[in-house]
Amino acid sequence: MWKRLVEVMESPAKAIIVGLLPREGTSKLHEVEELARNRGYLVVDKVVQSRATPHPAYLIGPGKLEEVKERIKKFGVSTVIFANDLTPGQYFRLQRELGLSINILDRVLLILEIFEKRAMTSEAKLQVELARLKYTLPWARELVRLKGFGSEKMGFGSLGGYPYKAYISFAKRRIKLLEEKLEKLKLKEEQLIAHRKEANMPIVALTGYTQSGKTTLFNLLAGESKVVGLGPFTTLTTCARRVKALGKNFIIIDSLGFIEDMPQLILKAFHATLVEIKLADVILLLVDVSDPPYKLRKKVETSLSTITEVTGGEKPLLIALNKIDLVGDSRLEYSSKIVRKIASEHDMVVISAKKGVNIEYLLKKLVEMLRLTSPPLLNDRDVT
Repeated sequence: MWKRLVEVMESPAKAIIVGLLPREGTSKLHEVEELARNRGYLVVDKVVQSRATPHPAYLIGPGKLEEVKERIKKFGVSTVIFANDLTPGQYFRLQRELGLSINILDRVLLILEIFEKRAMTSEAKLQVELARLKYTLPWARELVRLKGFGSEKMGFGSLGGYPYKAYISFAKRRIKLLEEKLEKLKLKEEQLIAHRKEANMPIVALTGYTQSGKTTLFNLLAGESKVVGLGPFTTLTTCARRVKALGKNFIIIDSLGFIEDMPQLILKAFHATLVEIKLADVILLLVDVSDPPYKLRKKVETSLSTITEVTGGEKPLLIALNKIDLVGDSRLEYSSKIVRKIASEHDMVVISAKKGVNIEYLLKKLVEMLRLTSPPLLNDRDVT
């Protein structure tokens, strides 16, 4: 039904990034551009506007919309990606203005495209489908309100005289089914976690901004060979492995990476995955210390905010500044000060997961925190 939005591109499609952003919102524009490139789009231009309020019809003003049209013709663009979230009305009005041949994505649809590309497990596929259905459900009514514009493109043409009603009925049934399946998976995850705790096996949740090096560290600690370097959201479903450090045993979990303003519908759809973070004994937050200061600050704030939202902010947390092999001493010191200012209440270590630097000290800190957090869970027995 949404084939044109998610089709695998044989060659890079040329894209323009469009953003309605305040000056302090440029980090989101850069992030969307990076997401688009990782998805496989060839970003040829950006159009940015600052407005006090979004234009109700097009998000951007009519003048900027004309500028977008000119850029589409100039560069032969097939895709326009908005760094903002679009309302159903804005989406269809933009589609009408830009033409049916133009693929329009907003930030959420772009993220969902990447998720669909990365989803390898049945659980991840269910979560992505649920998020997409919930996000696009309001569009059916908007489609009819706009006098049937684009109905064939959106896949409603074969559903009878009142296609939007048939689609809404189908979508609601499908959403209910997906939610039931994911709820069962969530219960299984909770039962598995409870079983681990009964077996004296505490849990460390490996978290962090997307592309902070989580999977690289997971591979190093767990002796695994999960694929890395694919771009954002390499991990969509949690992966748990046992780690033995300093004669002690614990489970480490690689989880979903964070982004700025993570859409609520994605957080809710991936609840079965995020529950592992919520129920962990200690949270290990990985931070890419090689990021420029403004990015570093924003990513740390976003990560801490997301962790608080998922866990309630009551979990012991250790911050690991990763990729120290990419920065000099002065840069590392400056970046460390930035992180300390934001998260002064949390302990911090510096590491390089790629080079294996300071990993023993990281494990020592984790073991110490696990002892303090759950003394009965961590003992000298070799739990199998």
